[in-house]
Amino acid sequence: MEHGKLDRELRNQTRENVLYTIERWRHRTGQPEHPPGYRLTFLGTGGNPEAVISQDPRTAGFVVNLGELCMHVDPGPGAVIRSLEAGLDPANLDAIYISHGHLDHYAGVESVVEGMCWAMSTRRGLLLAPAEVLEDRNLVSRYHQGRGDYGPYRGGPRALILKPFQYLSIKDIMLTPIPAYHGGENYGFILEHPRLRLGYTSDTNYIRSYRTPAGILQVSRDPLMDMSEILTWRQDVREYFRHVDVLVANITTHNFWAHRHITTLGLAHLLKGARVKKCLITHFNRSCLYPVDLRAKMASFVAEVSGVPTYPAYDGAVFDLEEVARD
Repeated sequence: MEHGKLDRELRNQTRENVLYTIERWRHRTGQPEHPPGYRLTFLGTGGNPEAVISQDPRTAGFVVNLGELCMHVDPGPGAVIRSLEAGLDPANLDAIYISHGHLDHYAGVESVVEGMCWAMSTRRGLLLAPAEVLEDRNLVSRYHQGRGDYGPYRGGPRALILKPFQYLSIKDIMLTPIPAYHGGENYGFILEHPRLRLGYTSDTNYIRSYRTPAGILQVSRDPLMDMSEILTWRQDVREYFRHVDVLVANITTHNFWAHRHITTLGLAHLLKGARVKKCLITHFNRSCLYPVDLRAKMASFVAEVSGVPTYPAYDGAVFDLEEVARD
């Protein structure tokens, strides 16, 4: 019968297709490793609920290439899609870093884990996150933490709990989690490579009190409209990040939500007199883009006040750090 011929053809070709798929996505035959280098790829530069639900700017996090290390930081919604659009293969990742348990920082992690672990067929890579994310609130499934036996899918990462200032060694890099002040357990980091020190603030408040024409005010939910001088600030945050070569700062806005975010007002204060060679600002609320795009002006403000070259990150932007690493 004619359908018998078609059946045999489908059986044979399906077998070939399955073998091809297994080789391509699980065995990774012929897959090149990521080339060593010094660069940051911003798959997304958005933060807060407005960015999550609009994806403008995107919330996919960024990828660090620092020497031999390839690490995806804060893979929010859309992380795998934006990785593939950027020509990055999650299978080459060495680690995934989640700073804290907010949707814009972790919601895409499980698909990135599956990519890093070759369709969950292989034990490889690190998943780094606070205990609140991995244990207390179970925001990442045990399966995607590489814990337990799930039948034929026996792969997964090695999940490690971040602890304040307890450094981790990954390839030729030392990673130190730096506590952030934002709500819940939260860590930025400093990556130390023999040629370059990279800092990431995560989401953190910074300004604690300030002077206005009406007197001294404590930072609250109100915008910083009449600030003339910063009086008190997070001294530990300032000290940790003033001594890196490159700083990635989550600013959110210029003067709103300072009770939870550093803002460009706070960042300019942090960087003034610092040894930082380049600062990249990211984690923009959608209000930084519409109806007027403020990102370039925000970066200019930080650079003018602090004297540190500061640039806005844009979705899909790649920053080559080779020159900084040579200095």
